Amino acid sequence: MKNVLKTILYIIGFPALVALVAYNSLIIYEEGGTYGFWPFVGLIIAGLCLIVYTIVFIVTGKNSKKNKGNHKKVMKSVATLVVMAFVLTSGIWLVVDIALPGILKDATDGTRLFKHMQEDYKAQAEVHGQLLEDYIRMNCANGNLPVSDDFTEDDWVEAGYRSPEVQELLAQNFKSMDVNGYKTFTTNGPWLNMANNNRLTIPVLVHLVLNEREVDEEVTYYLAATLEPKQIVTDEDGDDVYKKPVANKEVETVLHWTILDMQGTSMNIDLSGALSGLGIDLGTLLGGTLEKPVSSILETVNEAIADPALAGAELYIGIDLRDDSFQIMLTPAAESRGMHGYQNSAWLNSNNLLFAVISIFPARQWLYIWGAVVIFSSVAVAALRVKQYGGKKEELVADDDDDDEPINVKGLNNYERTVVTALHARNKMK
Repeated sequence: MKNVLKTILYIIGFPALVALVAYNSLIIYEEGGTYGFWPFVGLIIAGLCLIVYTIVFIVTGKNSKKNKGNHKKVMKSVATLVVMAFVLTSGIWLVVDIALPGILKDATDGTRLFKHMQEDYKAQAEVHGQLLEDYIRMNCANGNLPVSDDFTEDDWVEAGYRSPEVQELLAQNFKSMDVNGYKTFTTNGPWLNMANNNRLTIPVLVHLVLNEREVDEEVTYYLAATLEPKQIVTDEDGDDVYKKPVANKEVETVLHWTILDMQGTSMNIDLSGALSGLGIDLGTLLGGTLEKPVSSILETVNEAIADPALAGAELYIGIDLRDDSFQIMLTPAAESRGMHGYQNSAWLNSNNLLFAVISIFPARQWLYIWGAVVIFSSVAVAALRVKQYGGKKEELVADDDDDDEPINVKGLNNYERTVVTALHARNKMK
């Protein structure tokens, strides 16, 4: 009966804990399943702890049985089991909680913090899973990932990061955004900081767009259709004209990136108040009087910004006259090129490692919560083993020459103890 009870206590301890980790990690496996073993790192850690605990459970059980009647040795075995139960649950994660926050902050440049994962790891898993899906759909839309009746956009999404094409495309194109985008804003000065904390005013934007930045001509970007800046060529009449992009042509080209590409979002500039202050009637603008001239001007500006002689990067400028407003809309080319903003692209480029980190948190949570049950069950097993194999507690004094052979001195006075110990030592010398 005691053996059955000990087995039940074992099962409701660590095996139940690992089952809870697996169940609470299902959303991570669903969102990051195409990243191989990385989303399972947390479960693997919990599984390794289970294996170590099981080995200790079996070994200490055999030792207790082997030393039946030796109270001291049985107590050592059961104490080992209880201590290891604590070390493999709360103990190991106390160490992780000290080291992991700093490691995570350094690895993500402070964009992903320990508290973000701790507060809601399931939401974080959904965010990073959505990053990959959106990336694939953007690149299906622009042709970087070819879609056909035999292999649809949903097939690409289902294949996810398992697809070598997706891996190669992301690696090559992120390198372009990193080297010829992000680093060009950080190498020669704190330019990127000027775009943070609502500091991106019109003068700052013009400065960041037009300032000359060094790019690496060897770092290319893969496109299914050339979206590189329009080149000026001479037509049959000898006039300089802009060459139109060639559609559906696979190219690898050196691309430039604007500060809005780094942000990954459009920028709206509301000029309604400024125009009203100048006495310009918004009704005239909204009536469409200036619609064609403004559209023509904006198209010319777009082409000028994309010219290699100016900025060498697309920045689409539009106008929004809806809802009695006058807003200039600045839209970066990142999405049409198939990229998120830099921060999200950087996360996506390391998504496998981030899923590994996210997967640790359900293991951490339940090793803390259910760890108390594991320790309680271990103490209960220890008590059963002591009762089953420990025998009666005796008053013992250690033999100086052999700690494994204690001397029974129960019920003896000090003189008698000295005599017995001396006789025992003399007998061993014979």
